[in-house]
Amino acid sequence: MMRMLVSLAALACTACATQRAYPGPALPPGERVIVHADPVFSAGLPVQLRLRRAGDRVVRLRASSVELPPGRQTLLVDCRVQESDTTRRFVVEAELEAGAEYRLVAQASARYCDAVELVRR
Repeated sequence: MMRMLVSLAALACTACATQRAYPGPALPPGERVIVHADPVFSAGLPVQLRLRRAGDRVVRLRASSVELPPGRQTLLVDCRVQESDTTRRFVVEAELEAGAEYRLVAQASARYCDAVELVRR
């Protein structure tokens, strides 16, 4: 029982990973941008947003956030509505500021995802 709980906790932690989506060395915190989506394990959320691509880089399934350089970025995002079991894909383009964190937010009804916005935290 304890072993299973530890395994689930470890799996949940890896599902919240941040992926660096640019080449070269890591940027210092004041020179990078973090974009957050929903955790990979949604725990029954009625609407779930998943990052699929950041620029030309595919976002790994276990990543729920991406680290990017500042500037103009293009994100590919899937919006899944659990009740209707529908997924809609969106392209989100934004000018991102160095040192900032952003969150993807769905504009959705119980059956359909209308839009995805990027909101500064």
